[in-house]
Amino acid sequence: MEFNAHQHKLSQTSTRLNLMVTLVFGLLITNVLMGSLAWYACVHQRIEITPFSGASSYLKSESSVDVHYLTLMSENFVYSRLNVTPETVLANHKRLLSFVDASQYAHFTSVLNKEADVIQRGRLSSHIDITGMTADSRTLSCVITGILKRYVGTRPLLDENVSYTVQYRYAQGRLLIQAFTHKQEKKHA
Repeated sequence: MEFNAHQHKLSQTSTRLNLMVTLVFGLLITNVLMGSLAWYACVHQRIEITPFSGASSYLKSESSVDVHYLTLMSENFVYSRLNVTPETVLANHKRLLSFVDASQYAHFTSVLNKEADVIQRGRLSSHIDITGMTADSRTLSCVITGILKRYVGTRPLLDENVSYTVQYRYAQGRLLIQAFTHKQEKKHA
């Protein structure tokens, strides 16, 4: 009789232990699933940002951006590079370099330093009137066309139709410039 009572207690203890192991394993699986879901939601959560000017809003997340965001950023980058005077060129290029991909930083620095040197030595200034922009959020690129107006002091030079292509990399919610190429078109008076 005592043996049966002992067997019964061991059986109950074994059943409780099996239940606890099953519950702990189930909770572990649930925690892994919840952590994965939280990570996925964080990375793919889209944020809508509306500028103070009342312009169209744009969407971005940790892993993607929309076309409107690319056009806004491309416009800012083109203005930083081309709307310059001898006094503002270094500050504009410094601001532009803060968005350059680390793998391309040395190349961009040398190109922008040469441009700044020419602008300062020649007392050149310029500004661009953007006439068109075509952005692609899948390839993370934008083509900007416009009329570049340049001056030596106050004397105007010939206007140029120009086209720039900006290629980006988007990593961890930050847009980085990988290429900023210029295609010169034709001059007109």
